[in-house]
Amino acid sequence: MAFQHAADSAAERGSLRAISWIHVGALLLQAMRIAIPAVIVAISVGTAGVHALLNSIPEVVTSGLNIAGGMIVVVGYAMVINMMRAGYLMPFFYLGFVTAAFTNFNLVALGVIGVVMAVLYIQLSPKYNKSQVVQAGPANANDLDNELD
Repeated sequence: MAFQHAADSAAERGSLRAISWIHVGALLLQAMRIAIPAVIVAISVGTAGVHALLNSIPEVVTSGLNIAGGMIVVVGYAMVINMMRAGYLMPFFYLGFVTAAFTNFNLVALGVIGVVMAVLYIQLSPKYNKSQVVQAGPANANDLDNELD
C-alpha cells in the first residue's frame, strides 16, 4: 500500500517522473520477491535436485495442469466474447478465430490482418462514411432569411 499512497501523493503534486519511478520500484520489488527465493532454492538444492523434484510430481497432477492451461484459453475467449456484446463485430471475431486455428500465422501476422480488416471496415462502412453536404448560403444571412427557407 505504500507504493499506492506514494503514487497518489506524486499525482497530486503532478510529478509524472515520480509516478514512473514508483511504478518501476514496485515492479523491481515484485521481481526480487520472486527471484530471491528461486535463486536460493536453485543454489541450495542444485539442478539435479530440481529435476528430481519436478520428475517426482505425479502424472495425474501434470496432466491436470495441462488441461487447466487449455481451459484458461477457452475462458479468455469467453471473456472477450462477453465483453464485446456487439453483434455486428461477431463475424470478425469468428473469422479471426478460424484464421488463427487453421493457419500457422504468428500473433504479429494476425494483428496486422486484424488492423487491415478494421481499416477496410471503417472505410467501406456507410455508418462511418456519411457524406456531409455543405449548404452554401448568402454571406449576410439574417433571421428573416432563415424564416423564409
